[in-house]
Amino acid sequence: MTSFEALAEVAEDGTLSVRAPSSVAAGRKRVVVVVEDGAATETSRRRRLPDLAEFRAGLPGRPYPGNSVVDMRDEER
Repeated sequence: MTSFEALAEVAEDGTLSVRAPSSVAAGRKRVVVVVEDGAATETSRRRRLPDLAEFRAGLPGRPYPGNSVVDMRDEER
């Protein structure tokens, strides 16, 4: 089984066209299609990683000093 994400073109008659990566062998294949709402663009496909600094700032309480990976690595040295 091969999993990949691609942009697809849907024609007026409902025909779906998508380009598979070259690693997928030619021939009939069973596929699963998930259609997201809205128009897809190349930039909307890219997944952004969450901003962890913003997430931590929103947590209740104060961060405990010396409890970060950087602090622990410094102590090991």
